[in-house]
Amino acid sequence: MSFKWMAALGNFTQDKENIIFHGGPIKTPEGLTSPQIGNFISNQAFGGGVITADIEFPTSVDAEACEFILGYEPRYKAFTSAGLGAFGFCSVRTFSGSRWINHDVTGERTQLKPNRTYQLRVSLHGSNVKVAVDGIDAIDATLPFTLPQGQAGLWCSGYDDIHINNFKIFPEPGKAFVVMQFTPPYNELYSDVIVPVCDELGLAYTRADETYGPGLIIADIAQQIIEAMVIIADITPENPNVYYEVGYSHALNKPTILIAEKPTQLPFDVSPYRVLFYENSIGGKAKVESGLRKHLNSILSKGTP
Repeated sequence: MSFKWMAALGNFTQDKENIIFHGGPIKTPEGLTSPQIGNFISNQAFGGGVITADIEFPTSVDAEACEFILGYEPRYKAFTSAGLGAFGFCSVRTFSGSRWINHDVTGERTQLKPNRTYQLRVSLHGSNVKVAVDGIDAIDATLPFTLPQGQAGLWCSGYDDIHINNFKIFPEPGKAFVVMQFTPPYNELYSDVIVPVCDELGLAYTRADETYGPGLIIADIAQQIIEAMVIIADITPENPNVYYEVGYSHALNKPTILIAEKPTQLPFDVSPYRVLFYENSIGGKAKVESGLRKHLNSILSKGTP
């Protein structure tokens, strides 16, 4: 994978797969000294998958930190990042509105050592972020939102240089988790409408009855919802399992597309939400396909329905 890079902030140099962040002291408006900060943004879009690199702090770890940017939003300079040395040994956090929000922190940053190479691996699936260092799982965090696709990159901070080698991205398609009753005509809605639209937009998809394996079914479904980029729910019949899964999705601020067959009377709890109504006919099929495509395109570009 060929990368192009731009330093949106700070001083970086690059030689093939070797990137160096050049740290140093800077003066704050209050006259204090703080470490240099840098954002190095790539041309690679990232909405899920795995990012890896070898990180080295050659001379100091007093204030040095290096994190992967999982999706940079240039308009607001906002991003979520995960990596080494910010508020702990490793952390997951979001920068938005000129402030940091910590999602998870593990270990003391005093455990970082200079002149040592750390193998950093960060995976993103829906709201789930995992961080591994030298092959050891360190963080398994659930974000309070689902990241839309953005540009991958690096965030660095420090008084001294930081070396980043072998930066690699292994993208994976976002996943739609489908919630519905497992009977006709909903099976046909899934196979004839939802599956083709997801295929067209490059989304992976799964339905609760396609989740097999040992363990609790509820735990499996909860994990599927966490790892999904979007939830598609048919709420036509008053099915308690469907409403449970929709409620859990809303609790996670998960982008959720509600669909229902006309003339379904919606329960009070979901009546304020936008619902894509359809008719069980040839014309109705074309309409729900078009509506679903528009909703999914909006979510893929903005992260919200």
